[in-house]
Amino acid sequence: MTPLIEVRNYSAWYGTQPALGDISLDIHEGEILAVIGPAGGGKTTFLRGLNRMNDLDPGFRASGSIRLHGVELLGKDIDVAVLRRHLGMVFAVPVPFPVSVYQNLAFGPRLNGHTRDVEALAEKSLKAAYLWDEVKDRLRQSALNLSGGQQQRLCLARTLMLEPAVLLLDEPCSGLDPISTAKIEEALRELKKELTVVLVTNNVMQASRVADRTAFFLQGKLIEAGTTQQIFMNPSETMTHEYISGRFG
Repeated sequence: MTPLIEVRNYSAWYGTQPALGDISLDIHEGEILAVIGPAGGGKTTFLRGLNRMNDLDPGFRASGSIRLHGVELLGKDIDVAVLRRHLGMVFAVPVPFPVSVYQNLAFGPRLNGHTRDVEALAEKSLKAAYLWDEVKDRLRQSALNLSGGQQQRLCLARTLMLEPAVLLLDEPCSGLDPISTAKIEEALRELKKELTVVLVTNNVMQASRVADRTAFFLQGKLIEAGTTQQIFMNPSETMTHEYISGRFG
């Protein structure tokens, strides 16, 4: 089966500082791919490279190939605004807009000229983010009044409002309590029925719980990728075993 996203020989630099070296990795439709590894290993650079968020750094440059449905994403003719709607991103720290919950959700569709059925889409997105029951009576209240875990799920719902094909998550449960973390993980299990998820996480146990496949990055290199069961139970590389076992990281 042809992968949804094909990454081939992808390398990246910030100025003269190498960040990623010769990464080749497939991402399949309808899966959760976890990207694990210690800090500074290149996980976030890889994630941001998929929808070209790294381009916002003036010193960034990259080589290689990233293809979505066979279309080269690194080409100069790619409309990155459209690309980022198809590959939506949720960051580690939730940043809700200082307006109501509903206005947070409606902003993206209206910016893109979508004015019909926004309320229905908002309800669907909040339900998908496991937040509807908690905020359905607070939609006109400020999003800043929500708890940290609720704000993160609101940011997830806000991304879902654009109906992306791929959801990119950069440590979305960082700093959240176990209950909020569990809700996001349950949301991801349901969301993979409709889209593809790439999850960067420093929590190896989270990867073991939710991911179909796992990729281990170390010092800008892809050390190993495979099914999550194989990576955790029978890794091919010694460094993978040592990281998962907590011997470093």
